[in-house]
Amino acid sequence: MARTPTLLASYVEAQAHDAVVRHNDVLSPGLRRLVLASTDFLGATIEPCDVTAFRVARTAFRHYTPARVVGDELTIVVQRHDHPGPTPGHDLVEGWVPGDPVKVCRWSSARAFTWALGGDRPVVLLGDATVISLALCMADRAAREGRELLTVLEVPALDVAATQALLPDATVLPALEVPGAVVDAWLRANVEALRLLEAPVAYLAGNGPAIQRQRTLLRDVVGLDRRAVRTQPYWAEGKVGL
Repeated sequence: MARTPTLLASYVEAQAHDAVVRHNDVLSPGLRRLVLASTDFLGATIEPCDVTAFRVARTAFRHYTPARVVGDELTIVVQRHDHPGPTPGHDLVEGWVPGDPVKVCRWSSARAFTWALGGDRPVVLLGDATVISLALCMADRAAREGRELLTVLEVPALDVAATQALLPDATVLPALEVPGAVVDAWLRANVEALRLLEAPVAYLAGNGPAIQRQRTLLRDVVGLDRRAVRTQPYWAEGKVGL
């Protein structure tokens, strides 16, 4: 988990939105829907790929992708963790109850991972359970812009039904032990269908090693130009968890 100098961390938190927890609901064994409310959110907008953060320690933040802002409510779908080891963001979010005050850092996108503005190019999104909020945000934007969106997610088997309910138009598959293996197999089985898409933009997010494999498949097997593939790793084995 990256460390932020205390002075800078305090400055970032001082600029954050003051919010309260409105809902913190368990959707399935591995998923939680967090709804935060603030008058600051009235009239606010989010772009697909935007990321916010919560301060979890004196020198540390954990980052999350907003799903949508409606009225004064910001919604985030969070993957829950039950494995051993430090999970500072998970521990923080799991403990929140309605009415708790929360500092919500101002959201923005990484320069190399932003929504493809303009035009009508189809969008492909590949990922895992950590990508559900991003998928929701992209689904909303693609619908408003009339763009084709192809979303393929692998999630734990016990979370498939809840994920499919959130994203009825997505392909949601039960994950295997190796992160990304199911999406790898889906890509290999759907090469010709992907080649039929006209100049798509592909977004790969979630597990770092899986993203590397899938980027190679999209470039070398499907034939996408490297500039049409955008990546954002959220986690990797052996790293401090959420």
